[in-house]
Amino acid sequence: MAKIRIGFKTFGCKLNQYDTDFLKQAFQDAGYSVPNRGPYDLVVVNTCAVTARSAAKCRQAIRQAARSGAKVLVTGCYSQVAQAELKDLPGVVAVTGVLDRESLVEIARKALSTGETIVEVKPHRAGQPFQETPVREPSLTRAFLKIQEGCDDYCTYCIVPYARGPSRSRSVESILEEARSLVEKGYKEIVLTGTHIGLYGKDLEQGKAADRAGGRNWHKAQDKAGEYAHGEKIDLPLVVRKLTEIDGLVRLRISSLEPHDVTPELIHCLRFPQVCNHLHLPIQSGSDKVLKLMGRRYDVAGFLDIVNQVRKVVPDIGLSADVIVGFPGETEEDFESTLDVISRVKFSRLHVFKFSPRPGTPAYGFPGKVSGKEMERRSKAVIALGKELSLDFHRKLIGREVEVLVEDARARDGKLQGVTRNYVRTWFDGPDELKGRLIAVRAYEASSEGLLCQPVK
Repeated sequence: MAKIRIGFKTFGCKLNQYDTDFLKQAFQDAGYSVPNRGPYDLVVVNTCAVTARSAAKCRQAIRQAARSGAKVLVTGCYSQVAQAELKDLPGVVAVTGVLDRESLVEIARKALSTGETIVEVKPHRAGQPFQETPVREPSLTRAFLKIQEGCDDYCTYCIVPYARGPSRSRSVESILEEARSLVEKGYKEIVLTGTHIGLYGKDLEQGKAADRAGGRNWHKAQDKAGEYAHGEKIDLPLVVRKLTEIDGLVRLRISSLEPHDVTPELIHCLRFPQVCNHLHLPIQSGSDKVLKLMGRRYDVAGFLDIVNQVRKVVPDIGLSADVIVGFPGETEEDFESTLDVISRVKFSRLHVFKFSPRPGTPAYGFPGKVSGKEMERRSKAVIALGKELSLDFHRKLIGREVEVLVEDARARDGKLQGVTRNYVRTWFDGPDELKGRLIAVRAYEASSEGLLCQPVK
């Protein structure tokens, strides 16, 4: 009897990619076929809900899978917050959220065998633990390593805390175990990922305090649970320090951080040779008024101070950012302030979003809506500025020898590609034997997208 063929479609962030890799692994372990190409019997759509556009893309992918004749299992953030919008779409046989991912194989088996639509979206609860979903074989050249899930910040525009739930941290020992396994398998770069990795350890520290207040021996209890328990504060800098002690780990990349999470201790970690000289810091706006409306936990002066402190340690660091334009109440003066701050920081890359009102968030009902036409104008202006700044950053690398991790997938024009330590994309000619290796290249031409290079022999 032929194996049931399972396909996957992933939307959104690095965390979703990690979750999909776990699901692929789980289905393979259960005896299902997980080919790279269709036709498929079942398509698992791992959804994103961060904007209305991302949600629309998810619905489109579901309908497309159904038209191909496949059944569809919908999971992830979108289904966690809006299961009713998805359960009756064509082809959908199951809808799950972000919890208990190890149960998806059984849910799929039941849905396919009974023909009934299964909706199993579990609500979040305070104090829920981190659920282990270790990935043995990441699908990308740069291995994502999940260390945390959930967010406690509740910015007024953001649906993510409602979708991902409260912050919960993976144990240090579990992180180190997966990292060692990845290094042993030949992965050269590990990318730390999570919903809000700057919150890493906060819940574990609160657990320590609660146990001590209750007279319990936290160290003994956590040792039994496999936690790292040697008296040190459990936070992101601790994880970074411990990972850099793993023999054979060449590159360690810290993914997106909230600006207020960039502490002196974390900045110090940028001095370690394994830690890549790149940070993604979502500034969102250059107006203190708008930042306050957004519920952000910093002001412009604080953000600029963080940037200055980081550049004192790593002058050539790549700094990328997210920017939201057209937030309710954003005036032309606020927008000009954003352009000014972006220019002063000189970001190496920008990701620009037009404000997308998400049902259930406070900002959904905020007054002072900005018109779609005006949002489009502001978006184009920030994108144009971002491209200018990217080009300036890339030009500084022309003629320099830089280290690149060669990715498995070639670019559309057939060239090999990879990213530098400061997260600049590069393209160059070379044989397949270079894939997965760290090589030196020299840049000879810059664009806003990256660098054309030649391998250094």
